[in-house]
Amino acid sequence: MAGALVAAAAMFMAAASNTYTITGKAAAAAGYPSDPTIGGRLLVAQELAAERETAGLERAIGLLEGVTAQAPGFAPGHAGLAEALILSREFGARADADAFRQARAAAMAAVRIDPDLPSGHRLLGFISYWKDGDFAQAQKRFERALALDPNDVLSHFWYGNILSDRGDHGSALAELERARTLDPGSLAIRTDLAWAQWAAGQDAVAIPALQEIARSNPGFPVAQDCLAIIALVNGDDKGYVVHFTRFALARQDKRLMRKAQHLAEAGPARLRRLVYEQALSDVAEGSRGRAWPVLVASLRGDRRAVMQLLQAAEREHEVWGDAALVPRIRAVWKNDRRIAAMIDLRVGGISLASR
Repeated sequence: MAGALVAAAAMFMAAASNTYTITGKAAAAAGYPSDPTIGGRLLVAQELAAERETAGLERAIGLLEGVTAQAPGFAPGHAGLAEALILSREFGARADADAFRQARAAAMAAVRIDPDLPSGHRLLGFISYWKDGDFAQAQKRFERALALDPNDVLSHFWYGNILSDRGDHGSALAELERARTLDPGSLAIRTDLAWAQWAAGQDAVAIPALQEIARSNPGFPVAQDCLAIIALVNGDDKGYVVHFTRFALARQDKRLMRKAQHLAEAGPARLRRLVYEQALSDVAEGSRGRAWPVLVASLRGDRRAVMQLLQAAEREHEVWGDAALVPRIRAVWKNDRRIAAMIDLRVGGISLASR
């Protein structure tokens, strides 16, 4: 982390002499901050956010809130805040509802100030899909972001994840491979590429890649989360508990750590029932979609629970992505025409190839 801060400071020193040279009224008119230290704080915050660690993300959010308060007309400051907030819901301890609400406001401010800011459109595209469930709007935003900056790593990365969630595996893998080419050292991109490969049915490639990431970076939560789900699907209950516990510890989330403790204390006969109960709580908390408990109930062979969940999804007119999970649900109920038809209603218009 110290090296990252030194690097950020060095980058700022160069930026201060080249980019932030406008001062006074001219700076305000152009939207640049008149105080050159604002640029330094923005760079430090970006480095902290890139680490994807709970404490660093919270510090980044604090720095960026200060930047946007001091320089409200500086679009990159608002975009940086939105990005840190979005990351905090996956790598930190912030609740989805609060993080998305604040991130939306910050991203909209960024685009309002600078309509041609690629990151602003990317952020709004992310929110449109993962919060609003609006793929058409998300696609429009990502296409705009990539038109403005074809080499924006995060636009390729985040768009690839959305395409993967929808089951458009060929396009998803192309976007994620492009992101990896642009940033080959990114742990997050490597992890999500492996998850997208698993979603596409490329288990023999995906699982070893995730295992290697987890071995080399045991504190990186996303790889542990992916491996926990894969273990459960493959009937490795012990592996699920191990990876979920590592995921909870990496997130430094007390709620997740309590769940991990309960899993560790449950006997084999009780474990899958407990996983199902926790999956229901995940839906209630808004941290996962309803396809997750449907998968867990399916793996338990609990048709009644699956039917109840699908009926609830129908009442709420849910539209699912979850292309990594749905084919595994279909595989369990491949001879049950009623459940198959109910799943079709949830993924209508989305390409989810059966395995």
